[in-house]
Amino acid sequence: MAKDVKKTKYASPEGSQKWEYLCAFFCAISTACTGSVLGWNSPTLTEFEAANSPFSLSVPEVSTLSAAPSFGNAVSPIFCVLTINRIGRRNSLLLSMIPMTVSWGLILIAEDARVLIAARIIAGFASGVIFYTVPIYKGEILSSHLRGPLSSVGSITYNMGNVFMFAVGPHLGFRITAGVCMAVGICLLISFWVIPESPYFLMMVGKEDQAEGALEKLRGKPDVSDELEQIKTTLREKGKTLVKSEKTRSEVHPKKWSDALVQLFTIRGNIRAFFIIVIFSLMIQFSGLGKIITYGHIIFKDMGSPIEPATSTTIFAVLQLVCNVLGFGTVTRFGRRQLVLFSGALSGICLMIIATYFYLIEHTNIDVKRFAVIPFCTVFIFILVLTTGFNVAYGVIITEIFATDIKALALCIITIFSSSISMFSIKYYLLMVKSWGFGHSVPFFIFTISMWLGTALLSRLLPETKGKTLLEIQRKLND
Repeated sequence: MAKDVKKTKYASPEGSQKWEYLCAFFCAISTACTGSVLGWNSPTLTEFEAANSPFSLSVPEVSTLSAAPSFGNAVSPIFCVLTINRIGRRNSLLLSMIPMTVSWGLILIAEDARVLIAARIIAGFASGVIFYTVPIYKGEILSSHLRGPLSSVGSITYNMGNVFMFAVGPHLGFRITAGVCMAVGICLLISFWVIPESPYFLMMVGKEDQAEGALEKLRGKPDVSDELEQIKTTLREKGKTLVKSEKTRSEVHPKKWSDALVQLFTIRGNIRAFFIIVIFSLMIQFSGLGKIITYGHIIFKDMGSPIEPATSTTIFAVLQLVCNVLGFGTVTRFGRRQLVLFSGALSGICLMIIATYFYLIEHTNIDVKRFAVIPFCTVFIFILVLTTGFNVAYGVIITEIFATDIKALALCIITIFSSSISMFSIKYYLLMVKSWGFGHSVPFFIFTISMWLGTALLSRLLPETKGKTLLEIQRKLND
């Protein structure tokens, strides 16, 4: 038991998990902030199109403003690399709230497009830090039986941020909405002071007593010796003993990124985990989901939506939230692998229907607008299938698939890669549709191929991780 922790502090030797839930709650609210960053675009651009709008934006400016968060997101891992293994996971989350709050403050006072773009880049940077750090933090502090359900809560609150922007944002206006979001950022900045640091991180930097104290606080009991020993074993093995590496513990320091880079691309389990997440990232960016969120008002309008595009995008956001709540149950009942393969294949079918409809509208003389209800409903089937299966499973898998000592570097590379692809796809989606004359059909055919090809690859590479400890997952990856 940690020297500075008294046994009488805990209600019973069985412990209490209230601190695990509290930490997960604060992390979930931070992901809601990132959801509001993404959801800001579509309703705000609709507001900017109004006759009395303070901004008049060209198509290139709109596409740049839409892609700006992804640029900030791509830069954020550089900050994370320099901080997460030095100042810790909790302090990295705390610092992320500073740029998040500043970005909403800039939107609050913005008078031209350049300030808006700068604010959105800063917001993307803050979101990137949160996306990068939260999976690491939750993966290291949560008990194995809570890791699945509490990790999936993040995707629910992420979509709550989206719903807030789509449903409430148009009524408040973009300036008042920015003020509300800024206030939430300030509250989180204060809240992250009270949660404990990851015991894995504390053990990595040689603070064993503090690691034990943090673990006792998280588990709410005075005796955590068994789990502390498991943390030591996990850090000692780190995937290397599983492949009989000759490197000793003293030769690999957690702060040496060159060592982590060598481990990432030379150890079988690490390579496999890395490519699994790369495939996930490509599928997410080319699933079409982000484009519907970003340009939903344009897509539904061009589709000939049977209801107003603004209402359609709000329904879309609400359904996404409901599906994430349903996904909370599916991820605990079914295996991660089952969810990914089933939802990936079915999502591809939905995307094919939407792509075919747009192709008939844009490149043939066949009048299919009277059948607009079919692709309109298909969009909502698509979000149901993708969110309850693929997205929820990914949110859990990314927290548990990387070995502790290479997790920070792996997520750094993944974040840069994923954000760069996101920036490219969001920027050029609108140009492809409006400026280059390809229409919506070509990108949606690309999305279809991406989902099917990615699902096929994951069927070969992805192991089942449900109910397994981090060490068991690493052994499975190295089989």
